[in-house]
Amino acid sequence: MPSYKLTYFDIRGRAEVSRYILAVAGVDYVDERFTEEEWPKIKPTVKNPFKQLPCLEIDGKVFIESLAIENYLAATFGLHGNNNYEKYQIDMVSSAVTDLIEKYMIAAFETDEKRREVSRNNYLKFLPVWLKATEAIFQSNKFEYLVCDRLTLADLQFFCGAEYLVDDDEHVFDNFPSLKVLFDRVANVKEIAEWRNKRPKRDY
Repeated sequence: MPSYKLTYFDIRGRAEVSRYILAVAGVDYVDERFTEEEWPKIKPTVKNPFKQLPCLEIDGKVFIESLAIENYLAATFGLHGNNNYEKYQIDMVSSAVTDLIEKYMIAAFETDEKRREVSRNNYLKFLPVWLKATEAIFQSNKFEYLVCDRLTLADLQFFCGAEYLVDDDEHVFDNFPSLKVLFDRVANVKEIAEWRNKRPKRDY
């Protein structure tokens, strides 16, 4: 069995989807975490040319870029699409989730009050558009999961992003009941539930 080590800050952030994949796959791995204050000392020792995180090591081979890592792990553990169209849909969901969460995070971490208000309004304006589009994709496929009849990377990416939405507003899915069903379905996957119960409690 290969040895896995995932290195990232002590937050959910850009590593959490990969952590979910490893949890679903039942893979034992080193979950290496450190604080932002520790990063300047650790950065020179990071084993990748861009000196960036997250970083995944598999038997010493180094993988970087969060989406690339997620795709690699999903393909390795049977969580990718069955065909090119399903793989395209997974990539589409990935891009859509990234678009939304970037808007959310810009508003969450903006320190200037006026700019934060503008960013927050941009996020709140985009949110219902995103929810409506995502629900339409889910309903059009007519599966229990987003793109096919089983759990895939798309569901984990949706779920990981949606956790922030629910943390921000527990009623976020009130007008999108099928997305609430999907969120709860993923949350109730045994390995997902177990990981959420034991992982460090972090806001982001």
